[in-house]
Amino acid sequence: MSRWLLLSCCVLVLAALAYAEPTRSPTASGLGGSCATDRDCQLGLECAYVAGVIEAQCTASCNATPACQERFGTQSLCLGADLCTRTCEQDTDCPSDTACNTYGWCEGL
Repeated sequence: MSRWLLLSCCVLVLAALAYAEPTRSPTASGLGGSCATDRDCQLGLECAYVAGVIEAQCTASCNATPACQERFGTQSLCLGADLCTRTCEQDTDCPSDTACNTYGWCEGL
């Protein structure tokens, strides 16, 4: 009897873990894209709200620009707020709902 109880508990725990795994939309935003929650961003990115720096954009933490470029390519940099963002030269280099700011990175509108 105790084996069945143990087996049932294990199955319930595994089912709960599988259900709790975050799911992301196939159209989730990449680095620099607009978001409202973490689920709006691709897996491994989070939706950042740092007032006056980056608001409602998908990002990842960093400690230096080479860390961002290793993960996201040469069109990325690490902001002073320790967040990766996308670099740009003009608005068309940025995801939708963002624009190229005077500092050369995509900023939310």
